[in-house]
Amino acid sequence: MAVVKILAPLTGGARDAVVLASAFAAAKPFHAHVVALFIRPDPTEAMPFFGEGVSGAVVQEIVDAAREAADEAATEARKTVQSEASRAEVRVVDGPMVADAVTVSFSDVQGNFADRVTHAARLADLIVFGPLSESDKPGLAEAFEAALLETGRPVLLTAQALRRDFMRRVIVGWDASITSSRAVTAALPFLTAADSVEVLTVKEGDEPGPSCADVCEYLKLHGVRATSRVADAGGRAIADALLAEAAVGGAGLLVIGGYGHGRLREIFFGGVTKQVVSDAELPLFLVH
Repeated sequence: MAVVKILAPLTGGARDAVVLASAFAAAKPFHAHVVALFIRPDPTEAMPFFGEGVSGAVVQEIVDAAREAADEAATEARKTVQSEASRAEVRVVDGPMVADAVTVSFSDVQGNFADRVTHAARLADLIVFGPLSESDKPGLAEAFEAALLETGRPVLLTAQALRRDFMRRVIVGWDASITSSRAVTAALPFLTAADSVEVLTVKEGDEPGPSCADVCEYLKLHGVRATSRVADAGGRAIADALLAEAAVGGAGLLVIGGYGHGRLREIFFGGVTKQVVSDAELPLFLVH
């Protein structure tokens, strides 16, 4: 599968620079188009929370203030698109197009943040999110959850702007699960373009870890020469060991399956992948 369209959800805040820089870096090997998606909330959705006793004048004042805030955030988002595009030498265009270099377009829509991201993600090859934390506004957290669990599309999550040399070494976290196999398949464009690929398994105790040989054999059929490594957890949590071993291996990108069965809190606070998402300092390529 070729990577031709990357979705970069924006909020009008400081994290937009990280999202765009990462999206541009991910798009560069493929000359992909980046859609910078800004979603302004619908002010009328907040009205039920104010009860029936609020006067029409107060309601209008609230709506006007919300629209003004959205306009200001949209302006900031546009400025960030222009500045990051200039920094990365990316051409700003009116809409998605095929070109011999990375392009970006700005889309300004209104609605529920998670719903609009999920809708747009269905026709994107990759969705890019910046740093996430428990203190984020619910819309952003829900959008990440929905993009990962409901779209079937890969998600790139990065706490810092993706390095330009992130393709130098890509590490695949392998545990022989369905989700990790889907991650391998979805990441093929990146694995094919990488300078080197390592398949990493973390095992606990004396039990043998899942074999990496079949993965390397499969990747070889796709023209990817991968090495394999089995690391012992050594008393560490699997997530901690995976992140530490990926860092030791010089990973510019870590490919893993994304688990989870419900709300974002489940992703963040339980299970190997959930802990990896919460603690990772290196970029993650996630597929559910």
